Amino acid sequence: MAGLTKEQLIEAVKQALGEDGYITDSEFQRRSGINRDYIYRLFPEGGWFEVLTLAGANPEKFAKKHVSDEELIREYHRIVKKLGRIPSWNLLAVGYPYSVDLLRKRFKGLEGVLNRYREWLEVNEPDSPTLTVLRDQIGSSGGAPTKGEKSAQVSIPIWPKVHATEFGEPISFRGLRHAPINEQGVVFLFGMLARELRFEVEAVHASYPDCEAKRLVDPRRKSWQRVTIEFEFQSQNFLEHGHDPKQCDLIVCWEHNWVGCPVEVLELRKIVIDTAKS
Repeated sequence: MAGLTKEQLIEAVKQALGEDGYITDSEFQRRSGINRDYIYRLFPEGGWFEVLTLAGANPEKFAKKHVSDEELIREYHRIVKKLGRIPSWNLLAVGYPYSVDLLRKRFKGLEGVLNRYREWLEVNEPDSPTLTVLRDQIGSSGGAPTKGEKSAQVSIPIWPKVHATEFGEPISFRGLRHAPINEQGVVFLFGMLARELRFEVEAVHASYPDCEAKRLVDPRRKSWQRVTIEFEFQSQNFLEHGHDPKQCDLIVCWEHNWVGCPVEVLELRKIVIDTAKS
């Protein structure tokens, strides 16, 4: 096993894929004898998800049915080690290979995730300093203390707001260190991505809608169409601002949270997440 290359591992996974184009990491280990820890040494960034993707599988399609609790928590641990702290849902989504909703539903919310992660660390990395942080955090949110733990918990402070600049979640996306927290941030991020998303901006102005542009709708024929754009931090802000949907072709936002939105939406948060995974 010591001489196994990435290419040989990927080929072994290809040969082991089932009829539905998927195999769990535990089943692959059982069949091949290749330890999961070795897989993560070869692919420390993407783990089993990356191996499956390179082998031609569709991990996200089968994640809900096939992915084990162990795999979900192992990937969660990978993100925690990379960031050096417990991430928020939004920050986790930037690097987490599976759906964050799957993780949240599987363990019944944040407290369930943290409890399961604490149990995983106690078995796999009992000396991890994150255990102390977890015990404090779980205790402050109402979770039961672990065996032998003192009932008194270190309280996590809620810092007061002061007159200073506020920032969004750290995303380190190209030239943008933090996620947008307002419409202006969305405009800036769209400007960074416009060419790659095949937009040509004609004008940006203060009146509604915010932007006039063209977008490439047929690469083969090199055909473009005009599109009117309204920038919003969240898509539902469009509704709150009382805009007429008939006068806008596209909402560009950081977060799409408007169920039943009658206007096409481009959610930049999803673009950033997908780019981070690739």
